[in-house]
Order: sequence, then structure tokens, then C-alpha cells
Amino acid sequence: MIGTRFAVAVALVLSLAAVALGVVALMSTIRDDGPQTGRLVQTRITNAYTGDPLFFPIDDFYMSRGADGRMHALYVYPAGFFGHDRGCRVVWDATTTLALPGSTKGPGLFLDPCGGARFDRDGTLLAGAADRDLDQFTMSAVPDGLVVDTRKLFCGAGPESASTPSIFATPTPATPEPARECTRVTRDTP
Repeated sequence: MIGTRFAVAVALVLSLAAVALGVVALMSTIRDDGPQTGRLVQTRITNAYTGDPLFFPIDDFYMSRGADGRMHALYVYPAGFFGHDRGCRVVWDATTTLALPGSTKGPGLFLDPCGGARFDRDGTLLAGAADRDLDQFTMSAVPDGLVVDTRKLFCGAGPESASTPSIFATPTPATPEPARECTRVTRDTP
């Protein structure tokens, strides 16, 4: 009698082990190209938010309402030597204004403390040494707010001319170009 119960218990354990090995084998065939960077970030911010840009330090972006009336999820590292290459982050300064010929931008600009670039609330490059506008993440509306998808980063628009805008010349409007995916700054950037 004990021998039969023992044999059934061993058969049950071996069956469970075989199922577990089958699941492991199946999961090993479903491969990923590598670790996924980023995540979906749920916020309680709605399209009606009109205050200063909000910084999300863990996910490296600001949420800001632009002059176009839309919310933008702006990547904190500006394109170019100081941002993407050296890891310098833009900061929001609510008091800064920038006098351009024929207009004044601000108060409130994103400042690149390392390279000196200036960006408006939309992430548009106004002046300084940056390669293009601030890169952005996509967002979608949900009933309680907005969800920012930080898994894919899209490049900001580049200036129409090859020269970098300066505070002494009126920047030319950016040429609309198809959104292309950009690479993120890695945490091991110096």
C-alpha cells in the first residue's frame, strides 16, 4: 500500500517537473532583442493644466503646455555635445526671458546650463548650441490624466538652415520632418 502511494506521489512530482520544464522551454523560445528602456508613466495631469512645466526625474522628462495649447513630454537631455554626449540636463527657469529681434520669448524658458541653449515651453530651440529642438515622448489621454510612453523617444525638429540659431538672428521656423526615433542617454554617460 505504501509503495503504491509513493509511486503515485513520485509520478505526480515528475509530471509537474515536466510541465515546468515545458514552460521554461517555451519561454526561452520567446526572445527579446534586449532590455526595454523606459515605461508607461501614468499621471494625473490633464490637458487643462496651465502651470509651470513639471519635472519627472526618474523618467527624464518635463510635462509642459506649449504655445500651441497642447501638452508635451520633453526629454531633459538636449541634442548635441552637452546634452546627449555629456549628460547635461535642461532646467526650467520661470523668470528667464529672451529678447529676439521682433519678439520676446518668456517669461519662462528651458535652459541648458552646460551649453547655453534656450528652449521655449514647446521644446523649440530659440538660441544656443544645440543640434535641434528638445526630443519628445508620445502621450495619450486616459480618464484620470495623461500617460507618457517613455519606451520610444522621438527626435526634435532641426533648424531649417544648417547654422545654429543665435540670439542675434531670428531663428527660422523648423521644417516639419517625419518623426524619427532617437537614442536615449544612458545612465553611464559621464
